[in-house]
Amino acid sequence: MRAAAAAAAAAAAATAPNGAASKEADDNSSPQRYIYTQVDIEHFKHSSARKELLGFVSAMGKGLTNSTSYTNGDSSSSSSSPHSYNAHAPLKDLSPALASLHGSLRCMSTWIDPNTTDGIPPDTNAKARFGNPVFRTWHQRLTERSGAIIKCLMECHGKYRNSHSETSSSSATTPSTKLDILKECSQLGYQAASSGSIPYDSHVVSPKEHEIITELRCYLHDSFGHPIRLDYGTGHECSFIVFLLSLYKIGCFNWTASGGGGNGGGGANPTSPEVISHASLSLLHAYLNVTRGLQRDYMLEPAGSHGVWGLDDYHCVPFYLGACQMRAREQWQQQRQQNQKKKKALDEKKESSGISTETDDAARRLPDNPYLPESTTVTDPSDPPITDTTHADNTDHWDPSIIHNRPILESYKDTYIYLSCIHFIQQIKPNVPFFESSPMLNDISHLGSWSKVMSGLLRLFEGEVLDKLPVVQHFVFGNIFKASWTPSRKGPLEAPKRTFIGGPGGDEMTGGMPVTRAPWAK
Repeated sequence: MRAAAAAAAAAAAATAPNGAASKEADDNSSPQRYIYTQVDIEHFKHSSARKELLGFVSAMGKGLTNSTSYTNGDSSSSSSSPHSYNAHAPLKDLSPALASLHGSLRCMSTWIDPNTTDGIPPDTNAKARFGNPVFRTWHQRLTERSGAIIKCLMECHGKYRNSHSETSSSSATTPSTKLDILKECSQLGYQAASSGSIPYDSHVVSPKEHEIITELRCYLHDSFGHPIRLDYGTGHECSFIVFLLSLYKIGCFNWTASGGGGNGGGGANPTSPEVISHASLSLLHAYLNVTRGLQRDYMLEPAGSHGVWGLDDYHCVPFYLGACQMRAREQWQQQRQQNQKKKKALDEKKESSGISTETDDAARRLPDNPYLPESTTVTDPSDPPITDTTHADNTDHWDPSIIHNRPILESYKDTYIYLSCIHFIQQIKPNVPFFESSPMLNDISHLGSWSKVMSGLLRLFEGEVLDKLPVVQHFVFGNIFKASWTPSRKGPLEAPKRTFIGGPGGDEMTGGMPVTRAPWAK
């Protein structure tokens, strides 16, 4: 790969004296804004880009509520509980490229730590209510190292995609071998984001690879807040989702070569929603670990927040994905109850017929609880009840009101992303009653089922994020995430740099930012 890239770079250099052609290629390959006015957003509403983005977010949740198992391109990794997130084994079902990204996010979460040699602690003398200016230094580091981060994940994808396809029929590719590969890629990703990483050099990759890296860098830069406005909001979160969507479209969610090719994992071996959802859970946990540090320590201003009348100051998608995860748990429990009833009826029938109910012990065991790292298997209902409080998740029914249970939040925040989001809100707003700080989330907690929550949150994401000009005007489009219309005017890459929370900057947009009524409100 390196030899081919070097040859391609040498050929390009021969035809581009003084680097002129290279600069022109950079200008042409850099993503551009396409949304400036309400006319553009109407084009966006009917575009394939919006359809892809909404479909991808929907698939992130759909895979969690789908009960079928999956293999992520390898039969050796099949699981009877494919939708769990194990905080102790976050790489378990990622691809090599995504494992590299996970390692980079893990390193990025240390950039703010004052106890590390590479840490950039906030300026304690800054007097601004929102936005510590040191965040600009943090973001500058991101722009400097993003090329190496993306180049590393692409190299892991190319290297192990080929080796896996060559050995997929061999016994050499065992689960332990896969885990070793994922750990190696994660460590490489960590190193790419660290101070000792080699700066990205466009001359050591092919022109096509450079074009992809350039586009992906733009999406990654926009995923962690704005360095001038010192804010963070759902638009930045959406940029990270676009970044993941772009990785999905070039095949980085799979081990095998057939999952990519720019068609979103289509073809003979399409990427399943289960693969998307499981990878998204792991990566969003790592991503939130970074963004929450930025929000808490750099006090980034909530971009475009509706205050207490919004879902959350900063996020939307993790709540939807978390509701889907809770719905999957709900489905697991419903299936477990049905199995209990069927077995009880069968045992009663056998007993009335004088047939022994003794069965093989292996046949009497239920599938693993998909959300408990500590548990291995759950015994048959006829076994003695589990009294260990750490395994209460096996039997307890959790409706949306479970968010008010503090011990549950503490115990399961690392497993259920919805509970993690609620726990973080309570951390940063410790002295405010929850019904006052988050009235919409409090209202949601009174709904009767998680299915209503997940469907409502997806509609809220569509109405409050994808259909709002102050949010989507910051989107940029390239050759992977494409815009299919001609923008209303030509302008700079950057969207307006002033905030849109009333007051100054309101004249930058057409009209105000009306609040969309919650889909479940009557």
